[in-house]
Amino acid sequence: MTLAQVFAAITPEQFIAYLQKRGTLSVTTVSFLVFFALVAVVNYAMPRVLRPYYLLAVSIGYFCYEPSYRPLLWALLGLAGLSWLCGLVIGSVRSKTVRVLALLAAIAGSVGLLFYYKYWNMAADIVAGTPLSGILPHRGSILAPMGLSYFALSSLSYPIDVFKRRCKVEKNPLHYALFVCYFPTLITGPIERYPHLRPQIKNSRRFSYTRCAGGAFRMLWGYTKKMVIADNLNLYITAVYQNAADMGGPNLLAATLLFAVRLYMDFSGCCDIVLGVSRILGYDLLENFQAPLEARTFSGIWRRWHISMSGWFRDYVYIPLGGSRCALWRKCLNTMIVFTVSGIWHGADWRYMMWGAACGVVSVLSILTAAPRRFIADRNPLYKMEWFKVLFQTACADVLFALVFVFFNCALLNVEPGVVFTGLTQGWHGIAPAWQEITLSLHACGLYGRLPVVLVFSIFVVFAVEHGGRNVARWIREQPWPLRWTLYYAASAAILFFAAFGQSAFIYQNY
Repeated sequence: MTLAQVFAAITPEQFIAYLQKRGTLSVTTVSFLVFFALVAVVNYAMPRVLRPYYLLAVSIGYFCYEPSYRPLLWALLGLAGLSWLCGLVIGSVRSKTVRVLALLAAIAGSVGLLFYYKYWNMAADIVAGTPLSGILPHRGSILAPMGLSYFALSSLSYPIDVFKRRCKVEKNPLHYALFVCYFPTLITGPIERYPHLRPQIKNSRRFSYTRCAGGAFRMLWGYTKKMVIADNLNLYITAVYQNAADMGGPNLLAATLLFAVRLYMDFSGCCDIVLGVSRILGYDLLENFQAPLEARTFSGIWRRWHISMSGWFRDYVYIPLGGSRCALWRKCLNTMIVFTVSGIWHGADWRYMMWGAACGVVSVLSILTAAPRRFIADRNPLYKMEWFKVLFQTACADVLFALVFVFFNCALLNVEPGVVFTGLTQGWHGIAPAWQEITLSLHACGLYGRLPVVLVFSIFVVFAVEHGGRNVARWIREQPWPLRWTLYYAASAAILFFAAFGQSAFIYQNY
């Protein structure tokens, strides 16, 4: 039986039933690809003036596909309506008092919704046993709307930008609703700004084969990073961390270093898919990564990592606090506040807060030691070899980055950070025993045979292609067709033969 005959034998009812069994429209499922293909075709078949309203309806449908999220739709639409209305008041009224009150209402709405769904129980645990416990009773398990944190930051940026005169008032509530509800960014961002997306919403692009081809390759690239590299590495990392008390230092160190690689492949891979999807639909979203693991300083990594989030906290928290144009102690305090708030934003868990605080401490120490480090670097004879200087500084920055992310991974896997940090110093008996210990753990996780070689080669190819933060979709179009099609087929084959299917969730879709 041919493939065409197989599809012809499937009734529409059977196909819909199959999609419903999947239970989710996560971007790594077949359901999402079918859903997106239909959305893209209908999008370009519609008149351009109707496309924003169509995509808004699709975004609402995407959110409601999971039955448990449907009752929560009112929360997102209510917050979108509030922030739009506050922006309208801020941009239309001259009275500064009224404008400030409208801004405060918008801030209260976004922060209040985040607190209600994400931090209520954490606050209840803090005030337990005090007179405030009657006001904040523990409410058991609370389901937060999908993408709430990204939604809240996007809806909060608009009224602030209008208040600061950085953005024009949007009088069409449906255009604004598409900005905050746009379904690809609900998954893991990037956190868009309305001045960037507004002209694209108002002037939908015509169909372009070049744009769609570039978007399709960006999606393929993202799927390779996520399903081939990140998900396979996760098998080993999860097994080691969830048995941290029984693991020696070699395995814990390897898992800690690999988690930084896994997180980058997972998160940037998802962003590649989202940017590719949006490019096919006619929208250019903000780039979220620029080869962060090539940075030579800890702060340099953060300037290239999750750029939309880092930029948001810089523009709406760090600079209003005084930024870096203040006394040294105040600059250090502002840095600590921003990183700690960023940690809390990721989740109601003390380990996220510790991760943010640890990032803040390292950043403050890098500020305070900048002059001595420059003095030593200028007089280090080994640094006269530029390749050694770059390699050593990059390695130090990446190891430091991986170590602070121990708190982050422990929060994900519900592990005590103290157990991991203690274990890192134990069980070292030489290079050969350490390598054997790691190899045995890899084999126990199913990472043996050709798979480790494929993973190492795939990581090398990804870092080589993305070197310098280049745009992969643009880069691939500039290559001769033999290399271009070789990469297409290699990525497709890697997904078919080596992808770790069944691990559809992205790390950052939890936030």
